Amino acid sequence: MTRNFLISLVITGLTMTCATSNTQTVPKRFCGEEGVWVQVLGSGDLDLQNDRGAESYLVWNDDRAILLVNAGAGTSVLFDQSNANFNDLGAIVFSRTSLEQTSDLAALLVASRRSYREEPLTILGPTGDDANLSTSEFVTRLLSTEGPYPSLASLLTTRSPNGYTLRTRDIQAKGRKRWAGFGNEEFILSAIPIYHDGAPALAWRIDIGEQAIVFALGFNNQKDLVTNFSKDADAIVFTHALPVGTVGTPTKKNLLPKQIGRIAERADVRFVILGGRGWRTLGRESRSLNEIETEFDGTIIFPDDLECWGL
Repeated sequence: MTRNFLISLVITGLTMTCATSNTQTVPKRFCGEEGVWVQVLGSGDLDLQNDRGAESYLVWNDDRAILLVNAGAGTSVLFDQSNANFNDLGAIVFSRTSLEQTSDLAALLVASRRSYREEPLTILGPTGDDANLSTSEFVTRLLSTEGPYPSLASLLTTRSPNGYTLRTRDIQAKGRKRWAGFGNEEFILSAIPIYHDGAPALAWRIDIGEQAIVFALGFNNQKDLVTNFSKDADAIVFTHALPVGTVGTPTKKNLLPKQIGRIAERADVRFVILGGRGWRTLGRESRSLNEIETEFDGTIIFPDDLECWGL
């Protein structure tokens, strides 16, 4: 093997390494640079067999992720892969405080240490009851000096080395009253109680100018409030947990496909996104689609992790 050939191999290898390195540093774009977008971070549930993150979502406005909805398993990694900036978040909201919605919150907060955020971060979620922690109690127990992650306790004080502090607020999750107590120059948040087999739960709506998205996750519509709550919205995000023909206890917690279509049609939205694709529904989308289409003539989306849809 000649000396010149060896030099040629080395140069070729260096060139390929540099090209690979440059390719890896180019951030992958999932959402558009302008307008309002909803991104599905985790599109699954907690089942180990579906190869998906647990149900969580980002709302983007003009290339900035301004709202995180739920923080279940995998959210921290998927948030990183979305190329969202933690500093841009105006709030984090929970539909419930159970494991499926909150298990990755601590990981996300730890990962934010190098974001150099300075503004306080608001966390909003439902009130509690005898069997479920309220949002503020959950966050306090999780991060206090006597909790499982005492190294994060400073986030509850003004001396946080993360550079920012947390502000938590509990939203009434019983009754029928609509709450609309948080907003800024960019968006307005509102919420209503929904029924999830008696557990405190909320549906969320974000209005950005003339556009709106509703997150109605894990409920059975016993209170029949989501239709009016979703009026004039562009899209509703539902949990697609039950296939056609489900009966019994699961229907106390989640909607059947026909119910999803009926709510979407009555609310007159343009499209629905069906997240929370779990072991009961993966592979059965065609039948769910047919059932929803008997009630709703808009666009129906079965997303995968990190997919993004513009309004």
